[in-house]
Amino acid sequence: MTAPEILTAKDGKLVLSLDKGLYPLEVIYGAAYIFIDRAYVLLGKVDDTITVEIAVKDDADEAGLRALAGEFGNELLSQALRRRITKENQNILETIVSQALAGATGAMVPSAFEDDEDDDDLDFLDDPLGIAVPWEERFKKRGSAPAQPGPDTERDAGPGDSGGFKPTGEK
Repeated sequence: MTAPEILTAKDGKLVLSLDKGLYPLEVIYGAAYIFIDRAYVLLGKVDDTITVEIAVKDDADEAGLRALAGEFGNELLSQALRRRITKENQNILETIVSQALAGATGAMVPSAFEDDEDDDDLDFLDDPLGIAVPWEERFKKRGSAPAQPGPDTERDAGPGDSGGFKPTGEK
């Protein structure tokens, strides 16, 4: 037996037979819970089968009861898939919940964010790591001769002034 087998469907009452090996009890409970708003659901056990007796709260004919049996079968599959997904993701769910609970209690506060009393005597101008060195000081050439003075840029150029350019033959 693979699908829910309809044993009886009359007088507003539907009796199904389910294979216990195919549908775990938790899956059957979940599917039965979905139907409690519109029907009374009773479960029973006979050998390796579980009987589900569904008595609708409103009047229903045989076609309506057979449709209800199909809905119950679909809900069994839905509950089985939910159970499988929950089982596969159990570790992830436990990790997320434990981190959320630990974070809510403040247990995960890193020590780097705690107020350290040793830092109270530091001033904002202190540079214990030496990273506030100006670029010129850090990258100047050591041991080189002082820079040669360039052309005088402060005075106005006169007629015939080459701006400091001297041909190779002239001195």
